[in-house]
Amino acid sequence: MGLPKLETCCFIFDLKTGNIIMGCIGAVFSFALLVTMIVEATMVGVEDNNIIGPYIDVEREARLTGLYVMAIILTLMFLAKFIFDLVFVYGVVMERAGIVKAYFIMWAVFFFLSVSVFFLNCLDFNTSTIVLEVFYIGLNIYAILLSHSFYKQLNTREDV
Repeated sequence: MGLPKLETCCFIFDLKTGNIIMGCIGAVFSFALLVTMIVEATMVGVEDNNIIGPYIDVEREARLTGLYVMAIILTLMFLAKFIFDLVFVYGVVMERAGIVKAYFIMWAVFFFLSVSVFFLNCLDFNTSTIVLEVFYIGLNIYAILLSHSFYKQLNTREDV
């Protein structure tokens, strides 16, 4: 059993146009999450630096350090994802099946990494970060299905 194959994007656009749109939307959200994670990492770093004094709460310091590391990891992930999104849009426009397949695999890996890291730390993030990440997860699921369907369509075309 495999992934379901979509015929259109949002019941309106063909798969190529839909993948271009989703790639651009993904790039915008990846950039937004990149900026959000930079802000989160900065805020955690500032809060971490404010713990100065003779009595340091070791558990709070450890929690903040872990949160800071996770925010940095997510920042790097979203930077790489933003670059992959731009390459994907190029691959769809040029109809390069190899780029689309690599993007599909990368999407799946980043999806699982992003979701697992997010749910490990969601209690420590602010509300806007959580809302943006949940919307991003839904976008990821649809984009995975859409890129997989476009890849299958590229492989079943007959060259004339």
